[in-house]
Amino acid sequence: MNHRDACLKCTICISACPVYRSDGEFPGPKALGPEWHRMQAAGETVVMDHVEDCTFCQLCELACPVGVPIAHLIAQQKDVARAHQSPVVRLRDAILTHPEWVARAPRLSRTPSAVSRVLHLSTTSRRPRPRSAHPISISGGGKVRARVGLFVDCFDRGFDEETLVAAQALLGEWGYDVHLMPKASLCCGAAAYASGRIDQARQQGMAMRTAICENLEGLEVKALITLNATCDGTIDEEWATYLGIDPLPIPVIAFHQFALDQAPKAFWDTLETSPVWTHTTCRGRRHGDGSLGALARVANIPSQALDLECCGAAGSYAFKAEHEATAHRMASTAKPQVKNPSGELWVDSGTCAIHLEQVLGLSARHPAYWLYRRWQAGMGAGQTATNPGDSRPGI
Repeated sequence: MNHRDACLKCTICISACPVYRSDGEFPGPKALGPEWHRMQAAGETVVMDHVEDCTFCQLCELACPVGVPIAHLIAQQKDVARAHQSPVVRLRDAILTHPEWVARAPRLSRTPSAVSRVLHLSTTSRRPRPRSAHPISISGGGKVRARVGLFVDCFDRGFDEETLVAAQALLGEWGYDVHLMPKASLCCGAAAYASGRIDQARQQGMAMRTAICENLEGLEVKALITLNATCDGTIDEEWATYLGIDPLPIPVIAFHQFALDQAPKAFWDTLETSPVWTHTTCRGRRHGDGSLGALARVANIPSQALDLECCGAAGSYAFKAEHEATAHRMASTAKPQVKNPSGELWVDSGTCAIHLEQVLGLSARHPAYWLYRRWQAGMGAGQTATNPGDSRPGI
């Protein structure tokens, strides 16, 4: 597709842009994407002001009536703009676009305020802190239905072992033999691509694909289950479409979608049923924004989706000093909805969960964590909640 000719100049993308509504100086996705692309094609090498203020939420692309990859065109401009950044900002972004480094040494996230100011890191956005898990007994309940891989993303590896172990336990209870992969601390390239470091994203993605394929050798793994919508989208879309990386040889499925398709009916009948809030993140919405609510409905759990577009976290966006005010304004649009901030919020991305928890006061975690907690409350720790052979076919 000739993207600069495909743009209709209809401005629907501007209407869909949450940054445009939160920042009066932001020119909007149409100017930073298609219009910039036209100028580049005409031989004008320009860098527009505020290009770095795009969150790469891709809501503009979801709204575009002719399918122009607007956010990806903006990422290309960010790639050009990097040459004009200060050495300090380039260093900061190099760190933020290598979350696998931080996953290996989570204490790197606890940068002192003085150092944060020097590196132009946010001093107001909450940073992740490691959550270690207690050992969980996985009974499996009977015959193994199939073997699956559970994708270990940077956030869960470094900061949310609780969610990772909870997901592994639930998959085991549903009758699946679970293998964590990749075994090494690697990044899929999502953070780098969002920051316009496209070559770096390609290298990271290729290394990740190689490691996963090596982990698959000798195993009959039927699917790779993900716990982060951003990683899911990057592996499923950016790799093949924008980075030239071959798709994985097995399906990539978000945990909440896998749960809807594969968890035995008896499991849902055991869950504790207090009300919940849900928020499907920007990248998760490419398949619609109702999957988290569907999880609640199948278990007869009352739920309400936050009326919120991009929360402002968007990977490392809220951790940058120049974006912190915009990021907090974006999430704050949901504050009037939350009258009692003592409930739980299901979110399909770890960094978004941290940001929303800080701004809204709700206890925000991945649905795998909450489902396990509710199973514990409904059945008691260590008891078998399901019969893996009932009601739903294996993958």
